[in-house]
Amino acid sequence: MSNKAWLALPRRILKLPEGNPPIPHGDPTKVETYNPDEAYLHYRMLGFLIGTVPALGIVVGALVLGFFHEALLGPNAFPDVPPALIPVAGVLIAGFVLASLAFSYAVLHLELDMLRYTLTDQALRLRRGVVGLEEVTLSFANIQNVKFDQGPLQRYFGIGDLIVETAGGGAVVNPQQGAAVGAHRGLIKGVSYPEELRDTILRRVKQFKGAGLGVRTPKRKRGQGPAGGGGRLASPAAQALLREIRDGLAAIKG
Repeated sequence: MSNKAWLALPRRILKLPEGNPPIPHGDPTKVETYNPDEAYLHYRMLGFLIGTVPALGIVVGALVLGFFHEALLGPNAFPDVPPALIPVAGVLIAGFVLASLAFSYAVLHLELDMLRYTLTDQALRLRRGVVGLEEVTLSFANIQNVKFDQGPLQRYFGIGDLIVETAGGGAVVNPQQGAAVGAHRGLIKGVSYPEELRDTILRRVKQFKGAGLGVRTPKRKRGQGPAGGGGRLASPAAQALLREIRDGLAAIKG
């Protein structure tokens, strides 16, 4: 069974979106999308395998203690527990730990697929998370700095993290809750060739700010009203009413 096929069920259970996040504002012809490659998966798998050692120890311990408790601890080790329930408890504990390991393994692969970074000429959108899914949109107008972070183990796998710092903060959107909160930094995790992505972001920030901010509004001609109607602000009936009021005020003053 292929990698995508066996992940279809947990993807449906967690209601995860497919493909890239929506393109942020900007020129749709200048879109670049990045996501971590297999090196990031290998990096995470190493940590997962290290973490499975104590978990497998719990599984073995629960099964051995459940089925051989009398030989190991004596016949009266659990005097208040019926003897038939002790093996059942050991199996349940072992099953729970194994199910947790299987879920964590699936999350590792889903995380690799969910980490997406989309750039336009005006903004950067980040998607991350599996259990808690969030999207972050950062405008190049607010980005002040991009930091490069790489530990020794990340350096061995040829990956690194980028920390995008903003002045006013971006919009963090949780698609499941529809909530938005302020954020002052965005994390781009597990990118191969992170220096190149950092330089790309900084180059687009420089180009965007160098081109000027905002969209210019066409100037109105002299005598032209806000709606471009040649200065006519009211209907004929309204104008007639205004003239009557004017004449009435003039008569009172006379």
